[in-house]
Amino acid sequence: GAINITCDAWQADNSDGYFAVTGHWIEENDPMQWVSGNALLGFTRLNNAHNGQRLGGALFKVLDRVGVAHKVSKI
Repeated sequence: GAINITCDAWQADNSDGYFAVTGHWIEENDPMQWVSGNALLGFTRLNNAHNGQRLGGALFKVLDRVGVAHKVSKI
């Protein structure tokens, strides 16, 4: 099935940058019985500025590492 993701990047007071990715999905175990699920897919420290290219690279690395890049339907 498909996985939707959310992600967030922030900078701590000590200038360390962090990036988190969560996945969200719905499973249909029985007809018309849906169960939502979610999980933290990745949490990483960013060494550089939070520009779009670096965030996109960090996002792809997380999705590739957990083997779900092909299941992502929305960001």
